[in-house]
Amino acid sequence: MSRKLTCDKLTRRQFLKAGGIGLLGVAAGCGQGKLLSSISTTEAFASAASPELAADTIFLNGKVLTVDKANSEAQAVAVKDGFIQAIGSDRDLAPLVGEKTQMIDLDKKVVSPGFIDPHVHFRVIGLDYLYFQPFLPPDVKDVASLQAAIAEVAKSKPQGEWIQGYFLVLTDNMFPNRYELDAAAPNHPVWVMHIGGHWGCANSAAIKLAGITSATPNPVGGIIEKDESGEPSGIFYNHRAMDVLRRVAPPITYETLTQAILNTQPVMAACGVTSYQDNNVRGLDQFKAYQDLAKQGKLYLRSSLFLTLEWPEDIEKVDQVEYYQDDFSRVAGYKFLIDGQVPTAYCHQPHNGTSWDMPTWDPDNFKSVVRSLHDTGLQICTHCVGDAAADLALDAYEAAMNANPRSDPRHRLEHLVLTTSAATQRMRDLGVIASANPHFIYVAGDSYANNFGENRIDRIIVTREWLDNGVHLTIGSDAPSVPFHHPQATMAGGMSRLTFNKNVIGSDQCLTFSEALRAHTIEAAYAAHEENIKGSLEPGKLADLVVWNEDPSRLRIGELFATTTVAMTMVGGKIVHPA
Repeated sequence: MSRKLTCDKLTRRQFLKAGGIGLLGVAAGCGQGKLLSSISTTEAFASAASPELAADTIFLNGKVLTVDKANSEAQAVAVKDGFIQAIGSDRDLAPLVGEKTQMIDLDKKVVSPGFIDPHVHFRVIGLDYLYFQPFLPPDVKDVASLQAAIAEVAKSKPQGEWIQGYFLVLTDNMFPNRYELDAAAPNHPVWVMHIGGHWGCANSAAIKLAGITSATPNPVGGIIEKDESGEPSGIFYNHRAMDVLRRVAPPITYETLTQAILNTQPVMAACGVTSYQDNNVRGLDQFKAYQDLAKQGKLYLRSSLFLTLEWPEDIEKVDQVEYYQDDFSRVAGYKFLIDGQVPTAYCHQPHNGTSWDMPTWDPDNFKSVVRSLHDTGLQICTHCVGDAAADLALDAYEAAMNANPRSDPRHRLEHLVLTTSAATQRMRDLGVIASANPHFIYVAGDSYANNFGENRIDRIIVTREWLDNGVHLTIGSDAPSVPFHHPQATMAGGMSRLTFNKNVIGSDQCLTFSEALRAHTIEAAYAAHEENIKGSLEPGKLADLVVWNEDPSRLRIGELFATTTVAMTMVGGKIVHPA
């Protein structure tokens, strides 16, 4: 059992006594970049540190994983004015004790930098029950149990009211069709998405409301599936197709959006997340929800926002974005989707999914838009599942960078489930960041061989290859597109590469604990141009940190997957978990 974190306010005398006797040499920068001169223990014992010097909080008697360049470890951390003031031993930090310094005895517990989730759909996590109904295991595991769950929800809704939700896996059928959904709720429009968010299923009532018929063409980059009779089956692939249906569904209101963001904060803080990058902010109203909450002082986790450009006409939104920035919200850049999930992964060679040669953007149009957005000076992220998608994005980035060379743009590729070895070299040469989700292997790894073929299985999320070739790697949850939102699971996926059925895909690509931690902290900060202010515990950086009940480096893979062991989360010197 985990021991409770002790947060007792020690007396100055107790702490100084623990520090021992001798000459202390402290040369650590505070939040304002000052250097502390050497202070003798005689002076330290004689009087408390002055208010100008005294730390606000000191964590002592622990194991501090700094995640600095040397991966050094320490015993204590001092925090002042929201920044890391000093790192060292208990003895080193004794001169920083003032009359009002809060002393937190770690009792040998581990402290690390706060997690930065570089790819998460933050507000969507909070939409559970506010807008979407989860239909997840163990209650929903096949079509029959999905039907039963939908029917139960229908009982509480007036006829004609929408039922919207998502599912994880149906063991007897990958997708429910319109007729199976009709049987569950014939008098309600029904829309259920796969949890990954790239395909969904509608019943006849929803299809009729959207005006979709046998004559409705596929939108560019999407598929409205037709059955053998030529009628819509109810299955929609990729956002382009799903939006044809979703345009008639009830919109997510501004009030719902703001509440969803507020509801998600304590969930992620409890997992040790101190910063996140929302890589799929769809619409200016969603930007406004984040920014308004920041202006109102209601955000306590730090957000970086990427505007999703689904359609060519979305480029008009770029000039309408309020490029607001403060400590808790900033506009980071733009996001494209070049393909969908595995069934519609854009690949160089055929696969066993629904479509393998269908980018969601016209390649020439995509390159042109990337070129114009590159000139804004912000980052570009591109969703790439298939190898052709990654290569198309790299082509666009390279062309834009050649046309307008600018220092260190750090454009990104998201997911990178299947890539070529040539892409690795191009990513390194172009300074493109690999933003991956290795725990995908746990969720979907057992299907990869069937979909892509055994000959391509060694090209799945090649994290070791990227690191060994000098590519900057960051890892993120992609929640709620997977049933894990805590960073420990993301790390476990990268360290083990285990599938749900306990197979291992690419054992030579496994990350070490240290590499996984760096990918979720300092490299995640690097992926947002923020490595100088966060991502490691070093003097002068933001006091965003996590205290663990258990040493995470000693947890078994199953424990990392299954649980969170965060005792305390601090952001900017303030404890945000436990609240």
